[in-house]
Amino acid sequence: MKDSQTTMYDHSEIKVRLLDTYIQKYLNILSRAPHISKVHLYDLFCGEGIYENGGEGSPIIFLKAIKNVFYRNQHQGQKTIPVDCVFNDIKTSKTEKLKRIIEEKKLHYPSFGDLRFRNINYTEAIPKVIRQISRLKNEKAFVFIDPYGYKEVRASHIKSILDTKRAEVLLFLPTQFMFRFERKGAPEALLTFIEDLVPKGMWPNSHTGIDFIENLKSIFREYLGEDHFVDTFIITREKNQYFCLFFFTSHIYGFDKMLEAKWELDAEEGRGHSIVQPEALPLFSDPSIKINNKLESFLLEFLEEPRTNGEIYKAILHLGFKPKHAVDVLKTLYSSSRISVTPIGRIKIKKGAFYINYSEFSENPNKVSIQLK
Repeated sequence: MKDSQTTMYDHSEIKVRLLDTYIQKYLNILSRAPHISKVHLYDLFCGEGIYENGGEGSPIIFLKAIKNVFYRNQHQGQKTIPVDCVFNDIKTSKTEKLKRIIEEKKLHYPSFGDLRFRNINYTEAIPKVIRQISRLKNEKAFVFIDPYGYKEVRASHIKSILDTKRAEVLLFLPTQFMFRFERKGAPEALLTFIEDLVPKGMWPNSHTGIDFIENLKSIFREYLGEDHFVDTFIITREKNQYFCLFFFTSHIYGFDKMLEAKWELDAEEGRGHSIVQPEALPLFSDPSIKINNKLESFLLEFLEEPRTNGEIYKAILHLGFKPKHAVDVLKTLYSSSRISVTPIGRIKIKKGAFYINYSEFSENPNKVSIQLK
């Protein structure tokens, strides 16, 4: 058994912190959505729940979040919705230990939803999960894939889940190990993984571990298409050693909330976390470039032609920034008379307002047109 399966390393701790931040937001939003009656949560490599050094794994994070949101909503008189959990691990010994921990810590009650345990291989589990999600009505699903390696994971699995339009996926990949073998005798597992995304000869060259992650993110985006959203959260374990969480969704609001969670953990770049130097994470080649400068460069080109508030909102999210970041830059450009904001149709708009948020995107994405003067 790999030591990483029994001992919680720093990169695993950061991973579950992001998971915890997002799942709290996710459950809180869905519990308040009038048209959502249930949530389904799948952890396909759940492990034992608690590492030997006391670190909490993903099943414990999920159950604590479910419990917290349930009792908070109940206390506030808000709607509570059941969350059905499926914890899968091919080793029965792991799920048996997890069951005991859940019972000892009183982490689950029937009022929270169903709790099921499975002991099947990932390749057998994933088609079952896809079929179950595809049958959902007025329900949502979240799938967490944290594999022991990556040889069984396929991009086509992610696409099939997203095509249901009912689920989000969080995938952890040991990208440092994948990058290491990219050009030096790539193992069969890596070749198969890559060729599921793109023909072998079209895979771009990666000079660094960060390059590999950015290349993989770009190719995931091309493979999945414009209707789906992809972003990453990079974890620096040691100098020049990077692991990565990939987030996938077909719902723009879910993507918005994941970006919020990322920026909460990395307020400087919204890109990742460094275990070596937590206070500063220079993931980009020039870390002195600030958020506003990056966004301003993009917007100065993007707004050479008229763009609606909805188009800007979607483009900003695809870049991995929060709507607030775009609004800050647009305010600066507007105050210096470099952009014009024009209402579309016979509506009144507030001076200096840009309507870059999910509410306006869903209700009136063509409210204003913004363009460089």
